[in-house]
Amino acid sequence: MGDMTPPILRCSLVAVLSALVLLSSAPASAAKIPLGDDASLNVGVLIQPQMQLTKDGAPVGDVGTDFFLRRVRLIVGGSITKKLSFFVETEQPNFGKNGDWNPAFFIQDAYVSYEFAEKVWVDTGFFLVPLAHHTVQGAASLNTLDLHADLIRYPPSAGKALRDAGVQVRGLAGPLSFRAAVFQGVEGAVLDSGQTVNPDDLPRVTGMARWNFLGREEDMFLKGIYFAKSPLVSVGVGTDYQFASVATASGVHDALALAADVFVDLPWNEQDELIFQTDVLSWQQGIDNPRSGTGFFAELGWRHGIFEPLFSAEYFASRVDARDLLALRPGFNFWFNQHTFNLKTEVAVSWQGDISQARTGIAGTAQLQLYY
Repeated sequence: MGDMTPPILRCSLVAVLSALVLLSSAPASAAKIPLGDDASLNVGVLIQPQMQLTKDGAPVGDVGTDFFLRRVRLIVGGSITKKLSFFVETEQPNFGKNGDWNPAFFIQDAYVSYEFAEKVWVDTGFFLVPLAHHTVQGAASLNTLDLHADLIRYPPSAGKALRDAGVQVRGLAGPLSFRAAVFQGVEGAVLDSGQTVNPDDLPRVTGMARWNFLGREEDMFLKGIYFAKSPLVSVGVGTDYQFASVATASGVHDALALAADVFVDLPWNEQDELIFQTDVLSWQQGIDNPRSGTGFFAELGWRHGIFEPLFSAEYFASRVDARDLLALRPGFNFWFNQHTFNLKTEVAVSWQGDISQARTGIAGTAQLQLYY
């Protein structure tokens, strides 16, 4: 039987395959513009188109479809001297999701870093809160399709997009890595309810310490997968605290978070790599606050060449009845060019509320990423 494929479809398939080949051979870094002996400027973009199919997502109850841009970022960074650098990126998340073409456009990160001693930096500006390995991972270098954001429960008015404004010291001392930061957090204010949060306008304090059994992670943004040539194994603990910063019906409460995590990236050879990560997160923001409780997630993947099957699960037990969460997320990744160009797929099966009585939510997602 002859080829019955329409010519326009054949042309489209050839174009797509050609693009995959070209992009998979592209360099894995943003455009770097030298400005002097030690000065340079890096300009980049992050684009994450998503297609999502959701059970009961259509108005009549059938499967709903959604095409949108999960993230669109313009990125500028660089160095002024060997010790002084900067980083700025914009964000417009979920552009077009559910037909909304007017999401907020804002500054996602903006900070200056200075290395005042060997492998010890001070960062100041607006950046990720260093509570755990997962909370300082860049969205462009995750192993799973997205962050486990439902388990990261900072007070809603403390910073934005898991970031806050402040100053941080981070560094390495042998196998120990550390980050300690002071942030703006929740601003002192009298609320409409008459309650006063943060009456003394005290800052938010956060810290994380990691013990690196094998290898070291030195970057400002950690990764969920490194395509490593040598093993990386670390454990970490962290805390985040601000006095009298959350108001509920029962009164004004301190915001306290505690975290413990394990990160493992074990390459067998250039083709095979085991990746495992787990975090336990405890949130205390008032006994009647559904954001209070304990959650954990785990990720396990095996990469063989460009292919990686993986599985992740997350669970949150709220201190308020019937406000729990359970999600199972099998997926498959295609690493055409590592973090520069890849395709991630996932099927999320979830239950929210009273898990024993909750309806099963199902969502299938495919995400293409270009990070250059």
